[in-house]
Formats: sequence, C-alpha cells, structure tokens
Amino acid sequence: MGVAMRLISMTARFTLLLTAVFCVALVDSARAASSDPAVTPVQTLSDALLKSMKAGTTISMTERHKQLEPVIEQVFAMPLVTRLAVGPEWANFSPDQQKDLIAAYTRFTVANYAHNFHSFDGQKFEIDDNVLSRSEDKVVRTRVIPAHDVPVSLLYRMREVDGTWKVIDVISDGVSQLALRRSDFAGAIAAGGAPALIAHLNKSSEGLLKQ
Repeated sequence: MGVAMRLISMTARFTLLLTAVFCVALVDSARAASSDPAVTPVQTLSDALLKSMKAGTTISMTERHKQLEPVIEQVFAMPLVTRLAVGPEWANFSPDQQKDLIAAYTRFTVANYAHNFHSFDGQKFEIDDNVLSRSEDKVVRTRVIPAHDVPVSLLYRMREVDGTWKVIDVISDGVSQLALRRSDFAGAIAAGGAPALIAHLNKSSEGLLKQ
C-alpha cells in the first residue's frame, strides 16, 4: 500500500472513531465555568464543532474549513504536535521544511474536522471539571453520551505552551491520535523524507475537502 493510501486509511480509522464520539451537543454542565484553565480549550473546540454540525448543508466544505481553522490553531499546539508526531527525524529537516510541514499538518487536521463534523443528531457529552495532572501535562476527561448507545470516554492531553493550555493529543478507548500519526509519519518519511510527507498530507487534505 502506498504512503498516501496508508495515511488515508489511518485517517479513516481514527476519524470514524472521532465522528462517533464528537458528534455531540454540549450539556449545561459542559458550559459551566471550570476552575482549571485546561478545560477552556476543550469547551472552545466543542462549541466550534457544535456550530459546524448544526450548520449542516447550509455551508460549503470550504466555508466549514475556514470557520474551523482559527479554532484548531487556537486550541491545538500544532507546531509541538507536528514535532512530536515526526519524532527524532524532525531535527534533520530544514527550517523551511519544518514550517511547511506544520502548515500541511494543520491543514490536514482542519480538513479532518471539517469533513467529519458536518451534521447533528442530538447526542450529548459532558466535560469533567476534575482535571488530572500528569507531570507537565493535564488530562481533561469527557464522557460522550450517544442518543442510543453506551457512553464513551474521550481524553484530551493538554500542555501549557507560552502560558496557554493547548491540546497535544486526543485519546479514545486507550488509542492515542499522536501515536497513530507517529506511526504513519514514519512510513512517509522513510519513503521520501519531509517533502514526501508534506505532499501526501496536502493530497489527503484536498481529498477530504472535495468529499
């Protein structure tokens, strides 16, 4: 299987799972003010996704992407997430390659959210204000409540970057998005280094936005 297809295949597996757990409406408790600042980005993301889902077919995929892009850039630590996903090979990339890769991965991330969060079916989720501390990171726990299924736990791994708490990983049923990305990135890098990874991320983004 080619690198591009492996990226798309992994994306499909993970985003199908995210679709199941994120297509939700915020309950009152999720909107309540939390004493821990790490909760705020999770609420911000949830609000943006809810708005996107409720818009449905009234907006185009391009418009949906445009609306979600600043939120993703605000809530996720994309430069750090990209570096962590690449791993040790990051040090071998030129500054321009690093910059282009961050941009490509950010676009890819936004495209995934725009593609998957486009309809609303009355589900709910709750955000636990009791945030867990894990060394320098924090974990914000959410409990997703589908309309006709059992609740699902979704964890956000948060890290303080320049004084602001940001998402660096999303974990569902013990599966880390960052770990999945790192595995796929390794294959792309082995096939052609940073240029190959950038090209395949951009191609995958274009495919998602056309659907």
